[in-house]
Amino acid sequence: MSNVVTLDQNSNTGTDVIARVKALLEQSVVTQAQVAAEVGISPTTVNQLLNDKYKADPSAMVQKLANWLTARDQRADAPRDPGFVMTETAKQIMADMSYALATQSIVINHGASGVGKTTALREFQRLSNNVWVITTSPSRSTMTECLYELAMELGMENAPRLRGPLARALRRRLRNTKGLIVVDEADHLDRATLEELRILVEEVEVGMVLVGNSRVYTQLTGGQRSEDFARLYSRVAKKRALTKAKKADVLAVANAWNITGTAERDLLLRISERPGALRLVSKTLKLAVMYSGGEPLTEQILLHAYNELEGE
Repeated sequence: MSNVVTLDQNSNTGTDVIARVKALLEQSVVTQAQVAAEVGISPTTVNQLLNDKYKADPSAMVQKLANWLTARDQRADAPRDPGFVMTETAKQIMADMSYALATQSIVINHGASGVGKTTALREFQRLSNNVWVITTSPSRSTMTECLYELAMELGMENAPRLRGPLARALRRRLRNTKGLIVVDEADHLDRATLEELRILVEEVEVGMVLVGNSRVYTQLTGGQRSEDFARLYSRVAKKRALTKAKKADVLAVANAWNITGTAERDLLLRISERPGALRLVSKTLKLAVMYSGGEPLTEQILLHAYNELEGE
C-alpha cells in the first residue's frame, strides 16, 4: 500500500491536497516546476508525491503543499484591481456621449478632477465604433497640433502638417462616418481652435464631446464671453457639471474591490473628498494591495497607503 493511500486511511487531507494540485496542473494553471519553486521543494519530490512514488513519510511534504494551496486561496480572495467600474457618474457621462453620437451634437462635460471623466469616455470608446478620443495639453493646444492629434487618432499617418491642407484632409476622412470626436482636457484649447472644431463637426456631421475642468465651460459663458464663443455656446446641445465625486460612486468602487467593512468604506469616502477624488481612492487601493501581502484590505492598511501617497 502506498504512502499516500496509507495517509488517506487516516485522513482525507492527503488525497484532497494531491487531487487539488493535480487539478491545477491538468488545467494548466501552474506547472510542476512552478509548484516546486513556490512550495520550496524539488521538482522530483513534487513528481513523486503526485505519482504516489514518494518513499518516505509524505506528511511533511503534503503539509507544505496544503500550505501552498491555502496561500493561493488567500491571494485569490484578496482584492484585485477590477479595472473600469460603472459608477453613477460614468453612466451619466456615457449617456451624454451616446446622445452626442446619435444626434451629431456638441456636448460639454466639465468639472472637478478625479471624478472619472476620462475613464468613462475611454470605456465608451472601447464599446463603440467611430469614436475618436484625443487629449490636448499645453504642447497640443494650438490649432495645428490639435488637428494633427486628431489625424493621428484617425489613423492618418501621412496627414499634412500645414493647417489648411490638414483641415481639408480631416474633412475628407470624417465625412459620412457619423462618428464622435471626444476632446479630453479641452480647457487647454483657445477660442480659435474650439471654433475650428465646431465648424469641422458641423460640416462633416459628426458629434463632439468637450471634456475638461470648469474652464472649458466658463470660458464660453463667463464675463469675457465673446461673440465667437457665443456662436459655439449656442450650438452646445447638452451640458453636465460634475462638481465632486458622488458617494454612490465611491461605494461602487469599494464594492468592485470587495471592500465591505464599514470602517474601510468610510475611510474611502473621506479620501474621496480630497483633491483627486476617485483617482486618489483608486491609487490608495492599488498601493494598499501591495502592502497587504494578499491579506484582506483593512482600515489600517488603507490608511497607511493613503498616508504614503500624501507623504504624511
